[in-house]
Amino acid sequence: MTFRTPNARHLMLLLAVLLAWLPPAHATDPARTLGQLHHIALRAEEGAPASIVSMAQTEDGWLWLSTRMGLFRYDGFVFEKVPLQPPSSNESEATWTIYAAPGGDLWVAAANGGVARVRDGKVTLYGAADGLPDHVAVNDFATDGDGGLWAATEVGIYRLDGSRWKEVSSEWGIPREVDMFLEDARGNLWVGTDRNLYVLRKGARRFEDTGIRSGSRSHLMLHPDGSLWQRTGAGFHPLPGEWGKPFPHPRPRRANSTTTAFDRDGNLWTVSCSVNLCRMAAKDVGNTTTGDVGEPAMQTFSEDLGMTSQATMTLMEDRDGHVWISTKMGLDTFRDTWLSRIRFPKPEVYFALVEDGQGQLWTGTAARTVYPDTLWKLTPDPVALPGFQGAINSAYRDTDGSIWFGGSGKLWHMRDGKLAEVDLPDGGAVRRSTVQAIARDGAGRLWMSLRLLGVYVRSADGWLPASSIAPFSNLAPAVIHVDPAGKPWFGYLDGTVTTLDGNTLRRFDAGSGLEQGPVTAIATIGDHLVVGSEHGLSFFDGDRFQRLAAQPADRFNSITGIVRSKEGCVWAYGIAGVIRFTPQAWDAALKQPKVPVEVQVLTMEDGLAGPAQLVRPLPTAVAASDGRLWFAGSQGLAWLDPSVPPPPPPPPPVVIKSVASGPTTFRPGDIVRLYDTRDLSVTYTALAPGRPRGLSFRYKLEGVDGSLQDAGNRHEALYTDLPPGRYSFWVEASYDGQHWSRSTPFAVTVTPRLVERTPFKVFCLLAAAGLVWLAHRWRVRLLTQRLRLRLDERHGERERIARELHDTLLQGVQGLILKFQVFVDGMAKENPSRAALEHTIDRAEALLVEGRDRVKGLRNHASGEGSLEDRIAGLADDVGIPVYFAVQYGTRRRAVNPVAIDDLYSIVREAVINAMQHSHAHSIRITVEHARRALKIHVSDDGDGFSSVPDTRDDRNGHFGLVGMRERAMRMGGKLEVQSAPQRGTLVTVSIPARVAYAVNGRKTLI
Repeated sequence: MTFRTPNARHLMLLLAVLLAWLPPAHATDPARTLGQLHHIALRAEEGAPASIVSMAQTEDGWLWLSTRMGLFRYDGFVFEKVPLQPPSSNESEATWTIYAAPGGDLWVAAANGGVARVRDGKVTLYGAADGLPDHVAVNDFATDGDGGLWAATEVGIYRLDGSRWKEVSSEWGIPREVDMFLEDARGNLWVGTDRNLYVLRKGARRFEDTGIRSGSRSHLMLHPDGSLWQRTGAGFHPLPGEWGKPFPHPRPRRANSTTTAFDRDGNLWTVSCSVNLCRMAAKDVGNTTTGDVGEPAMQTFSEDLGMTSQATMTLMEDRDGHVWISTKMGLDTFRDTWLSRIRFPKPEVYFALVEDGQGQLWTGTAARTVYPDTLWKLTPDPVALPGFQGAINSAYRDTDGSIWFGGSGKLWHMRDGKLAEVDLPDGGAVRRSTVQAIARDGAGRLWMSLRLLGVYVRSADGWLPASSIAPFSNLAPAVIHVDPAGKPWFGYLDGTVTTLDGNTLRRFDAGSGLEQGPVTAIATIGDHLVVGSEHGLSFFDGDRFQRLAAQPADRFNSITGIVRSKEGCVWAYGIAGVIRFTPQAWDAALKQPKVPVEVQVLTMEDGLAGPAQLVRPLPTAVAASDGRLWFAGSQGLAWLDPSVPPPPPPPPPVVIKSVASGPTTFRPGDIVRLYDTRDLSVTYTALAPGRPRGLSFRYKLEGVDGSLQDAGNRHEALYTDLPPGRYSFWVEASYDGQHWSRSTPFAVTVTPRLVERTPFKVFCLLAAAGLVWLAHRWRVRLLTQRLRLRLDERHGERERIARELHDTLLQGVQGLILKFQVFVDGMAKENPSRAALEHTIDRAEALLVEGRDRVKGLRNHASGEGSLEDRIAGLADDVGIPVYFAVQYGTRRRAVNPVAIDDLYSIVREAVINAMQHSHAHSIRITVEHARRALKIHVSDDGDGFSSVPDTRDDRNGHFGLVGMRERAMRMGGKLEVQSAPQRGTLVTVSIPARVAYAVNGRKTLI
């Protein structure tokens, strides 16, 4: 059980008071009429459904609409139908009352009975099986202070108990006939019947009869101050007692429609009046207010509001202060803006704005339609000047407070509200030349620009061509401005500006920094002359013009009006809208013109009447003496008070509507996991039903995008062929590019395909390594076969040479020896020649023996023992110094290839001879190492050694021992290495690959 202490109640009350005193966002300015509010009409062309019988806004920001065609939701961009019944259902889609409940649920009453709860995109249906009356529609929903949900029907009151509905009229002490529910600021639930008002206090279990009379025309309302008001046949009044007193409370984030309501500023709105839409300012609402259209303070619907239909149905104020009106043909919304539009009796365009010396603002028009143009007195509501007709193309307030108006072939002068026509220069009236600009300089000269005729100046003798004073061109300037020093400045459509100092004319063109096209505005702001052109905004620094940088680059295009307000802000009106420079931003722009500064841009969403009018009349911006700023747009006039800027709208909530990948669509909350399809499409939106224009989006897929992606006004993000991995996506929205709201991020997992998984990659790597190893083995086997073939060829060649030597030379020598021996045996012993011949025969026999040994070596390639170790051991025995000979085996003893024994023995012998002859060694160590991969023989001595190892590829002293050793090693696919150092001996190592060194069919025995 939870106990609530008095301190906790006090804290909650204090919080409610603080929330109530926070600066509220204005709903609709009480000082403005219904026609001056910003109005948007949403018809079928914009996708709006017709005949909206009920509206609601849930806490997440969605606007919900109930129609005979079903339930719709609206985010400010798209009307989206939300199905409630299963696809196979044959039930009607028509809906009736809808209700946004605390906590975010939306309750929808079906027109033919039954209700649906929409929660987080999921629909739960309730019908007769759940306790509701069969085929009876719910007329109203409400929530009591304890969170209980109520439903009013024609046959009784129902309350949701867990998952079932129960009829509780008699149990809770209320009649079966209920006209309406109302939830007050104190947490109490009110019921209106055809007789009395009943209240269910928070925490109570029965309704109590308040004794306050009710009736069919009675309507209960909640005032923004927390008090309860009732509308009866006698008028509007607060309830008696405590109910009619203010009660501070936080503003709810949900809204439900009704027929009569107060907005948050206390203005009264109702669609229950004879013209179907009425509004009364808060200051005019009192006990005597009846709501009838005949009351003087009542603002009523009129045709010029351009609403979707005169047949209104219901109204609602959303959480942002926008008032929504549903009609038979669509949806209308009204809200307050900084700028106020001027409503003329008929459409008017091309305004010539000017203020007279008494502070009265005037405007002429130059529409030239079937309706005559006239001169209007702005109060601010326009009042036409009686008896005047004519198009006005320019207006100028003279130094004495009088006003000059220029038309087509006409010129008027107004003094004290009276107009007098003034003659134009010769030919001006006949040719109907347009008076484009008028101004008086510091010398008292009145200047006038006549289209097709040029510039004229007025003197005591009448109008004179300006060329009589200075060398003016025949081109007529579009604007004339006189600076505080009294010098006139003339702006031309050829992009040039001229100024007259006395009688000296100075011209500025592209060479002076004016490269922005036709000049359409000139003004003096502080100490600088500012020029607006078709392609930019520039200021004069005393020598040349400096162009102001803009972001985006076209923001300062087609500026046709420049003014400075009393608080120091600079305002420029152009094709992008009204651009507002704060004093700090303007100073920064003058100091660093090439660096874009932060500005505020007002558009039609702020009440502006379209972009600036671009041709004439000029200028399009006027600062009135009362501080107001007036702007002449392409679709009308608007004004604002710069001293009371509205708070910037907070960025709306952003939601992800859907995520799709190929044919698969994920609902919000689903786990997004991509398998075969790697493309990703994310649809998002901002919940800004009352102010959708001017929003910009940006998004990021963490893990793919390095920075936030600017999406502009797009509502979709697309990604293709995402690599495997885990990602996170979110999107942001903003009105001003500074304050952003962010959606709830969602995770995206891209599952790798079989070929992208690590085990598969490892398998491929191992397979590739195996293929490389097999290729290497094949290559080694091929090279071995080639090497063995060459060795076999050498072996065969040596045997052939041995046979030839034995069969020819040795046999021939043996025959000669025998013949000589016979000859010697026939000689006398005392013959001196016999001894010489016998010595020669002995020498020949020795040579024959040596030759036979050579032939034997050619045929056998080895000694009689047949092993490398035996031959090296025999060599060690024949050396005159100590030789230490050792053999090292690995895991197996392997026979040496007989073909390689001779070359290896020759290399060892050469190394031993070199050690004896050149190194003066005292001992030699020979080691034969039978390794698995190679056969290695090391010959080391303890001789003198040498400082640098000789190049085994060459012997520049004519000795080729090392060269022969290296060639023998290379012939067997091996290598020879020589290491030495002074007085530390020499080490010769020969390494022969196993595939060559060991016999293929040799005997292998374990050690």
